[in-house]
Amino acid sequence: MLRSLYAMLDYHLDAIDGVQGTVQDFLFDDETWVVHYLVAETASPLGRRKVLILPFVFGRPDWEKKRLPVQLTCQQIRTSPPLEADMPISLQRETGLKQPGSHLRSLREVLGYSIHATDGEIGTIEDFIIEDMLWGVHSVALSLKRSRRSVLMPPESFRSISWRGKAAWVNARLKEMGHCPEFDPARPVNHTLDCVYDYYGRPVLSPFAGRSPEPNQL
Repeated sequence: MLRSLYAMLDYHLDAIDGVQGTVQDFLFDDETWVVHYLVAETASPLGRRKVLILPFVFGRPDWEKKRLPVQLTCQQIRTSPPLEADMPISLQRETGLKQPGSHLRSLREVLGYSIHATDGEIGTIEDFIIEDMLWGVHSVALSLKRSRRSVLMPPESFRSISWRGKAAWVNARLKEMGHCPEFDPARPVNHTLDCVYDYYGRPVLSPFAGRSPEPNQL
C-alpha cells in the first residue's frame, strides 16, 4: 500500500505490550531510495532518547488513532540502538562525525528543500510516498511555486541533494513539470477488491463497492 511518510510523523508506536514512543523521523538512502530506519523518541526514568527501528517490524498504520503497530515490546523499543549509531548526513556534519560513503538522509530535514530543474527553481519538497511492504520511496511530492499545485515525481529523477544548500536537483525542465501526475492527499489510490485508500491510508468509498466494474473502467 502507498503511504505518506509526512502523515506518520508524531504517530504513537503501538508495541506488543503497550504504547511506547512517537515517530520523530524517517531515515532514507538517497541512492537506493529505501527507508532504512524509523527514528522514535522514547521516554524512561533516565530521560528521553531517540532510537533507530528497522521498518520490517511495522504493521499497518492506524490513521484514526494515529498509531503505528510495532512487533516489539516496549522494552525492546526503549533499548533499540541510539540515533548516534547511524546518523543522517546532516547530523553527522553538525557533530563533525562524517562517515565516508554515508547516504542517509532525514525526512524532516529534506521537507521544504528547494527543487531545481535543469533550467531553474521549481518549488519545494512536500512529502514522500512509500510502498509499505518494502519501504521503498515510490514518489516524491513537490509543491510547485508558479502553478501553486503539487505533483509527484519518481525518485529516479533526482540527481543530487545538498545539505548545505538545502536544495535538490532533478533531471527535468521547467515546462516538463506540468506533465507530472498531480498530487492530492485525498485522491483515491491503492485499489483493492472493494475498497480504496488515500495516500494517508484512510479508507474512502470505492466507486465499485458492491458491484463489479465494467471492463472499460479497469
